[in-house]
Amino acid sequence: MPSAPIILNVNDDLASRYVTSRVLSLSGFQVLEAGTGKETLALADEQTDLVILDVRLPDMSGLEVCRRLKASPRTRNALVLHLSAQAVGPADRAQGLEHGADAYLVAPVDPEELVAQVHALLRLRRAEREVRVLSDQVQQQRRLLELAMAAAADPIALYDGDGKLIYANQAVATSRGSHHVHIPGRTMDALRVMDPQLEPFAKSLDAARRTGQVQRGRVTLSSDKGTRHFEYTMSPATGPTGAVEAVIATGQDVTELRNAEDFREQFLGILGHDLRNPLNALSMSAQQLQRQGELSDRQRVFTERILTSAERMERMIRQLLDFARARLGAGLPVVRSRCDLFDVVRGAVDESRASQPHREVMLDMRGDGRGQWDADRLEQVVTNLVSNALKFSPADSPVRVSAEGLESEAVLRVHNLGAPIPAEQLPHVFAAWRRAGRSDRERGASAGLGLGLYITEQIVKAHGGTVQVSSTEAQGTTFTVRLPRG
Repeated sequence: MPSAPIILNVNDDLASRYVTSRVLSLSGFQVLEAGTGKETLALADEQTDLVILDVRLPDMSGLEVCRRLKASPRTRNALVLHLSAQAVGPADRAQGLEHGADAYLVAPVDPEELVAQVHALLRLRRAEREVRVLSDQVQQQRRLLELAMAAAADPIALYDGDGKLIYANQAVATSRGSHHVHIPGRTMDALRVMDPQLEPFAKSLDAARRTGQVQRGRVTLSSDKGTRHFEYTMSPATGPTGAVEAVIATGQDVTELRNAEDFREQFLGILGHDLRNPLNALSMSAQQLQRQGELSDRQRVFTERILTSAERMERMIRQLLDFARARLGAGLPVVRSRCDLFDVVRGAVDESRASQPHREVMLDMRGDGRGQWDADRLEQVVTNLVSNALKFSPADSPVRVSAEGLESEAVLRVHNLGAPIPAEQLPHVFAAWRRAGRSDRERGASAGLGLGLYITEQIVKAHGGTVQVSSTEAQGTTFTVRLPRG
């Protein structure tokens, strides 16, 4: 339960002071008493809510006591109510209020009026305290907001409804160094004149102010670090009338991302064109030599080596292209169409049998293999998994391939009885540039790039499916692919 308000009743007339204190006490207030100005200044402190102060005291004027109370940090929040039976004229009341009093009553005063006036003043005091608390909270929140904006790593700028810059954090200046022009107080029109590179940014700000809609864009600006590329977002804030009253602009330096995009385009261009074209020419030349005939045994061996190496290089380039698309953000392209997974699996198995006739590849298919998939991409998956199984299993052991059509998905399994994948490598088997490391043959020239399983997983993911591996000494190694029918 909150304590009763504390009132200091100051009057050198004992009878008048007693009556006033009695009325206030019966109304539930805590009442202290003083008869002089000196006693008043000694008794009043931070806990005092209200001082009822006679204007004429024996040692000093009540007006001076009021001035000192309001001037002291200890008592400046205390309310002062002048109550006088002698200084009763309009000039007296005006003078009292000018010296800082919050109210002025002429004695004798009706008890009910006195209590009502005290309650009114205390409500005023409570309201002032609430306003002060709210003001402190607002100031604290504003300070925290300014600290957060100032500490933000990305540029932040605030404009008013007329396009004048109100605030710019340190990152705005840091991002451009000596080229910095964003000084608060300058209008956007002035900034675009000072730095013509800001024209796209300025147009977006104009559009945000005019339409009240979020604007996004890119701008290229000079800085002490060279040319920098920024992406920005402008968020307008509208007032009660719907007019834009402020626009906050946030930016992000995307120079490295832009450079990465340029590198990706150059990299894909080199792989797809600059390397493939001469490789195709090499393969075609070797094929023409074979067709012409009249080659010696030595020449035929060299020609076969050229074609074999060219095919291997083509596979590597294809893998690198897929890796670049998946890793650098373009994603693996998947073109879905109606196809039969069983046809894809059968074709890939037949090709494996033809390329390694000394190996046994067993095939089992059941159910319905039809769905919406990219047949060419799925052929890569099957070929990668079957080739992997043949590579890491003994020459006299079979590789088992099974495909099963279930109600909502198709399941592909490729199993071999080679040495198990070490347990510590299983979580990383689909990572790029990693190999299972289960065979000495893998260290040879035909080991490849270590991208086959990575690309396999990316293709399966692009179809919304999953690929998993289990590998034990007793059960062998099984790769399981699950593909939603699309």
